[in-house]
Amino acid sequence: MNADQLADVVAGISDPEIDVSLRDLGVLRSVSLAGGRIQVHLAPTRLGCPALGEIARRVRSALADAAPGHESEIVWERGAWQPTAVTPAGRDALRMAGYQVAGAAPRCPYCGGEDVVRAGRFGGAVCKVPYDCRGCGSLFDVIGTAGCSAGLPFTDSDQGGPR
Repeated sequence: MNADQLADVVAGISDPEIDVSLRDLGVLRSVSLAGGRIQVHLAPTRLGCPALGEIARRVRSALADAAPGHESEIVWERGAWQPTAVTPAGRDALRMAGYQVAGAAPRCPYCGGEDVVRAGRFGGAVCKVPYDCRGCGSLFDVIGTAGCSAGLPFTDSDQGGPR
């Protein structure tokens, strides 16, 4: 397999927290192949994301199946992810799951209503802000807020994860 084919393998992996592919979520940055070693650059939506270990496991497993005998390394690019990295397909998938991506005035992903109020400082994670829709009564999160940024690149082994 070449690097583009391996990137397609990684691109199809879903985020364990939100059922959207790593490519559509804007997490996948690049995949390179050199001398039997696969290097995958990913941009976590936030540094402290509890799913980093599971994402790394899924990526390694998919690459081991697609390219047996190749070693893989995952490099997390801290602070690289932005809401604008989410593809249109990713925005649709997130909306269907009850999320809105930051960057526009909050609208209810369920009814499309604009009569929404912020329901707290942050939701299940610091990069999710909860809103209540006054139109349909639904609660939803806007993802990609200020808590999503961090500093420099690191590998999953820097966080005690497997290499």
